[in-house]
Amino acid sequence: MSTTVDDPCVLFPFGTPDLEAPVRVFCLPYAGGGAGLYRSWSRRPASGAMFVPVQLPGRENRLHEPPEHDFDTLTERLARAIAPWTGERYALFGHSMGGLLAYELAHRLGELTGRPAELLAVSACAAPDVERPGWRIHDLPREEFVAEVRRLNGTPQEVFEDKDLLDLCLPRIRADFSVLASYRYRPRAPLTVPVTALGGTRDPQVPTWSVESWLDHTDREFRLHLVDDDHFFIHRHEQAVFDHITNGLHEVLV
Repeated sequence: MSTTVDDPCVLFPFGTPDLEAPVRVFCLPYAGGGAGLYRSWSRRPASGAMFVPVQLPGRENRLHEPPEHDFDTLTERLARAIAPWTGERYALFGHSMGGLLAYELAHRLGELTGRPAELLAVSACAAPDVERPGWRIHDLPREEFVAEVRRLNGTPQEVFEDKDLLDLCLPRIRADFSVLASYRYRPRAPLTVPVTALGGTRDPQVPTWSVESWLDHTDREFRLHLVDDDHFFIHRHEQAVFDHITNGLHEVLV
């Protein structure tokens, strides 16, 4: 592995984590998304919590890099790059695919640092042991793949209207669905980490029961919050999502 591709200034495009902050919240994007999704979060006051958007290879400021295609490889790469920046207290958040990454990072970072996360927060993400056959679209022919990505309603319409932009974006989106298709759940003891889970009541990809199932993956506090919207409620209810995460942190940090 190159020593440059996971340089902190590349991995954390909106500022490296402040190790003096009471807690750092590492934020992982959904399939096809980038750290820019959380850019405004990195600038919001949050009672001592520092929100740190994490950039995956192959997008935004890392567009020149090839994206990863394997879930375990990506998780290990991220864990080793993030571990030196966790400080005494850290938390993890992810939306959709980012939620699965956050869950696996909670396990791996606990092993690497010897410290569990203060909080795992996930949104629009089924519990890790739930089957996800609807996400296995990475090997569809181009037109069918584009149609499926359109149906998911998370990619801006202008991407589909600009062929050059679509050609630029499709490889990273397809790679992320390869990452999802390669995920294999491994039964383990529940995390010793509180979990906050958010779900959309009109999300056809992630039904409410599958979000409630996160309860089985922690032996600490579990909080469930439902939003009246579809899979990408994070775009229309960003403040509510942010508030649920910070409230969860306040509960465990008092």
